[in-house]
Amino acid sequence: MDVNETVDVRGQVCPMPTIRLGQAMRRVEPGHIVEVWTDDPGAHANMTAWSRNTGHELIGSESENGFYKYRFRRSR
Repeated sequence: MDVNETVDVRGQVCPMPTIRLGQAMRRVEPGHIVEVWTDDPGAHANMTAWSRNTGHELIGSESENGFYKYRFRRSR
């Protein structure tokens, strides 16, 4: 799966990760993938809620080297 844009928001806390994610989603085409890197421990709840509220699909998440990666597919 190719990532079309990466948003590195490590060191930022809510609401900045979801704000930056929303900005990135507006820059990519429907069907494209945006990956978010964060170290905010509350990110999982925020990212899943953001996906549910916006309709963009959360297609994967993982942790790596002390931070989290979330991948979203733009729906429209």
